[in-house]
Amino acid sequence: MQRWRISEEDKISRLPNEILSHILSFLTTKKAVRTSLLSKRWTDLWQSCDTIDFTDIQVYCNRTNRKCNKLVESVLATTDSRNINTFLLEILYGHPHFAYKVSFRNVVKWVNMIVLQNELKNLCLHLDVDEYDDEDNNEDEHFLPKLPTSIFTSQTLVSLDLRRFCVKGFNFSSVGFGFPSLKTLHLDDVEFPRGRDFLLLLYGCPILEDLKLFQVCLRCWFNVSVVLQEFENLRLPKLTRTDIIESLWDILPLEALSTSKSLCLDTLQHHLAFKAQAQTQDMYGARGNGDDDEESCEELEFVPQCLLSHLRSCTIQNLGRLERDLILPTYILKNARVLQTMKIKIWYRSEQPEIERKFSLCSKASASCQLLFYANF
Repeated sequence: MQRWRISEEDKISRLPNEILSHILSFLTTKKAVRTSLLSKRWTDLWQSCDTIDFTDIQVYCNRTNRKCNKLVESVLATTDSRNINTFLLEILYGHPHFAYKVSFRNVVKWVNMIVLQNELKNLCLHLDVDEYDDEDNNEDEHFLPKLPTSIFTSQTLVSLDLRRFCVKGFNFSSVGFGFPSLKTLHLDDVEFPRGRDFLLLLYGCPILEDLKLFQVCLRCWFNVSVVLQEFENLRLPKLTRTDIIESLWDILPLEALSTSKSLCLDTLQHHLAFKAQAQTQDMYGARGNGDDDEESCEELEFVPQCLLSHLRSCTIQNLGRLERDLILPTYILKNARVLQTMKIKIWYRSEQPEIERKFSLCSKASASCQLLFYANF
């Protein structure tokens, strides 16, 4: 048994530092630092990792807040930030006060240090806050913190993932702005001051491939038609995957999504989303609830080529039995010639028999299409 242990230890020790550092990069930074206790050989190995990963931080009191700050700043001070290409920071705050009044200034400092000192490729910033009623809470603590604008000066980012921020204080039309290398953009609970700023951000991502928007909102909605006209030629030619959920995306020209092979649009905001010219292999919809109950069928005469000859699977979520809710799925069934499967998630189980009856009467362009029904409640 002792010989086996020695053999295994020798086998690991023969690995070059580059491989050991690469292995450590798959651990959170907190765990990677702990490996320095294994032996002298491992003491400084974690410092050569190209990834800083703080995705396991929780702040519930002053003590944990101080401990978190000390750990992150110690790592940043010890690591050569010029070699870092990935920075992941996810913090769960147990109380809004620590997020908004105490800790966020440190987050800004850390981000500026990482972004400005090296050629960062991947950046993930997630702030999760337990929002609960408390007599000691002040209402002005419940707001989205300002995103460090140094992020928008980076020319090397390949992926950007942001949660719970407000974007303000940066002129997107300024000379030099743009993400020439950005392929992945995920925004969750992010607020922009104006629709034009949001579109300028997309305009600055010429090779974007993966776009995910969840609860992205615009503070100002004035002159929407003017903005849409200004950006009607916006295109994202490399885009292959688009997910837009619970976001007011009427400001987004749908032609910009025309190359998406997988397209998810929340039709709670615009129940004619399928008019996007997407060369789609998978298309997902959500419950349509347009304000106009007398939706004119003449608007549905347009049939994009992608729907005719490419759409193979489709999911309609949270469907109701109102006639307007049936417009989108029946339109797809009528025109999608190669459709193989349509999954229909019904809002209430009690409505399922009636909805199934209505769909049984619908004409289908694809004789082999299967309809699969399931319900929420």
